[in-house]
Amino acid sequence: MKNMVLALVCVLVALVTQAQTKDVPTGAIPFIFDSHLYLQVTLNDSVPVTVIYDTGADFLYMDEDYLALNRLQDAFGKKGKAKMGGAGNSDPKSVDIFIEPVKIRCGEMTYQNRPTPVIRLRDILGRYVDGLLGNTHLLSAPLEINFSKGYLRQLDEPVSADMLDGYRKLDVRFEDNRIDVKARLQIDSLNVVEGWFRMDLGCGSAIVLTNETASSLVLNDVPKAYFSTQAGGVGGGSDDVSVRAARFEMAGTLQNLVIDYSLNEKGALSSGRPYVGLIGNEIWSLYDIVLDPENSAVWVKRNGNVGSYSKSSTTHMAVFDRTDICDGWIVNGLYKDGIAEQAGIEIGDVIIAINGRPVKEITWEEQRRGLGLTGETKYTVRKADGRIAVYTLFIRDQII
Repeated sequence: MKNMVLALVCVLVALVTQAQTKDVPTGAIPFIFDSHLYLQVTLNDSVPVTVIYDTGADFLYMDEDYLALNRLQDAFGKKGKAKMGGAGNSDPKSVDIFIEPVKIRCGEMTYQNRPTPVIRLRDILGRYVDGLLGNTHLLSAPLEINFSKGYLRQLDEPVSADMLDGYRKLDVRFEDNRIDVKARLQIDSLNVVEGWFRMDLGCGSAIVLTNETASSLVLNDVPKAYFSTQAGGVGGGSDDVSVRAARFEMAGTLQNLVIDYSLNEKGALSSGRPYVGLIGNEIWSLYDIVLDPENSAVWVKRNGNVGSYSKSSTTHMAVFDRTDICDGWIVNGLYKDGIAEQAGIEIGDVIIAINGRPVKEITWEEQRRGLGLTGETKYTVRKADGRIAVYTLFIRDQII
């Protein structure tokens, strides 16, 4: 419990420091950007939580481990059951839901949320997230998402021409509490995808095509990297392929992108969807954004962020800090034939040290900056049977 409190204090201090140093307007909600937008809210006037904003979701969702570790399983009233699906490759799953209203205080805004599903969010994003907040509350009015200064702000007045100076209006549609954007993706001279892409601030990647979209392409000769994860979304595990794309055209043109396409036969990235793929935060973080649901409009302005859309993994694995439940980082996914898999690392392994340094000593701030690992790197790992193994990875090349 003490470690959980200290972690929460660190998040609060970071958010306050960010607000002070980046000139966040009065009434705005500061966020930390680390592939996702982390912001602070208060529930029922007394429970501070860190949530991510997800335009691919509706209401407030709480993490199961956060509630258990803080003994809050029954803090929000009566429970029921509901079926939920997501980006993972499985059928909708039964989850607990809080039936009674939960009061949400977000900046100067107050909402009543009902129902509140309980999901395994930390399995996907790690220990520094307690919940997820969707569109129903934050997008009830025009919303400014300022990646330059790190804040969200609901706009009380109609969006004015002065505010939109330098912005470009996108071709969009608002349907069923979601936002789709018209865009064009060119992988190579043979493979072009044009159509509606879903705006997904809950996605930390650049572009993810659905299985149905990818199946319509001719990708036999395109260099690929196959990736499997045990937690690809609320729907469970996921299988994806990474490739390089020549161009993406939405608000201007981006070149040499690392994109993914899904191999899932179920879930939100399979088939029968009203979109060809998702646009994630490696793209959206390059822009300051104004969302106007009342007028079904989205405006964007290129900011100074360089982004990481042209880079792929150099460790050839995905790990998440789970020092809230153990003393290490859990290997969540692996690239087939990558250096991690070849060394003997397996999905579910717990990394307890890197080059002899316990990972529980590595702060979130260090993780966000990047560890800069290169060359010979030793990973101390606890296997599923409790055995401790040391693997040496020679970190140099990107996977794709």
